Amino acid sequence: MRTELNESTTELQNRLNSTSSLVYRFLRPDPSVHRLCEEIEYQWRDRIYNPMVTVWLFVMQVISADKSCQNAVGRFNAWRIARGLAKVSGKTTAFCRARSRLPEALFERLLDDVANRCEEAVDEAWLWCGRVVEMVDGWTVTMADTPENQKEYPQMASQKPGCGFPIARMIGVFSLATGAVKHVAMAAYQGKQTGETALLRTILHHILPERILLADRYYASFWLLAASEIKKIDLVARVHHLRKVDFRRGLKQGYLDQLVAYHKPQRPSWMSAQEYEEYPQSILVRHLRYKIHQKGFRTREVTLATTLLDAEVYTADDLASLYGRRWSVELHIRSLKTQMTMEHLRCQSPRMVRKEVHCHLIGYNLIRAAMIASALKFRLSPTRLSFTGAMQALEEFAASLRLCGGRSQQQWKNLLETISELRVGNRPGRQEPRELKRRAKQYKLMQKPRDPNRNRYATAA
Repeated sequence: MRTELNESTTELQNRLNSTSSLVYRFLRPDPSVHRLCEEIEYQWRDRIYNPMVTVWLFVMQVISADKSCQNAVGRFNAWRIARGLAKVSGKTTAFCRARSRLPEALFERLLDDVANRCEEAVDEAWLWCGRVVEMVDGWTVTMADTPENQKEYPQMASQKPGCGFPIARMIGVFSLATGAVKHVAMAAYQGKQTGETALLRTILHHILPERILLADRYYASFWLLAASEIKKIDLVARVHHLRKVDFRRGLKQGYLDQLVAYHKPQRPSWMSAQEYEEYPQSILVRHLRYKIHQKGFRTREVTLATTLLDAEVYTADDLASLYGRRWSVELHIRSLKTQMTMEHLRCQSPRMVRKEVHCHLIGYNLIRAAMIASALKFRLSPTRLSFTGAMQALEEFAASLRLCGGRSQQQWKNLLETISELRVGNRPGRQEPRELKRRAKQYKLMQKPRDPNRNRYATAA
């Protein structure tokens, strides 16, 4: 018994050390960035803003409350002066050019590396029925209104030219246990193969077998249910709104719990004949209906469609509880868009926009890694810790962790203790109306491009 306890303690300490070293890597210039550059065969000149420095400044830039390039250059100068190095120019031109030189593949590799390290630290107590659960959902982002961005990510068709912003659609796959983002796909907001299900098909092969994918009703189509079965992934989602469910038919497994057959529809236009033949003629799907009782609200009914067919292993109560946790993916997306202000991107070209997106996701996962480390140290669940509080604490402690030298280990312990104290309450069924107490300023909406407006006002003056 003592040996098992020692092994458990050692394993816990190893996971804690792994997540701690992950966060440390990105709080200062990380030499492993150069190793990744060599792996993707990217060659660079030895400059002041080398890839190691540029990645560090770029990631810290998106985490910080002040996301300006000027603030990033000031941070770099503070680090150099503390190390006894000469101060560089305060202009941002060299830093911006260094960001543009880095390949997109480098940021993709860094995101994979950070996501994998977060997953390796997951405690078994955080799993659902001993299995890893991932959640998928989509959102949109806007970006700087430049001709390059408008060409690749056009604005809404209902907006007049020059009066809107380029807009892109994204989907992300998040870990239910830790909240870390695993995979992401991005495309234009409108057009062929730009919907959420189409984007999911592009990254479905990255999801490992034997995992459970949690989604809303938009994803409960035959094609995704069949594709997940082919790839040995289980899908849990609400029944598609166009499918009629009749519990008088099908193989009964319990009250309002049955197995039904989904038959293959006609080949859609986006699918080739060869791909169509790879899908089975029919699949078995489990339908399950349960009721949600909430004081002060009408009783709601939820009908699930899932490939978890065994009612003895995966009971109705377990699945209802699991789907109730799907709402956390909406909170994770809110953290990205609102807390990290990712809803409007600042870069001027599509290539830089995609790098900025990956830096936001890397920074988001680093904050999640710090929350995981705090949860492991104090035996908590990372989902009970505040993301906003952890982000603010990490930004405040970052400078001291970089510059304290011998005291950095003590400062890291203080950071983990601070994060552990910033918890969110258990608020099931909480309703917050979307109302504003302070009204927005009464500026007119732009209905014409800005340059003609400026010329007209100048002429009138």
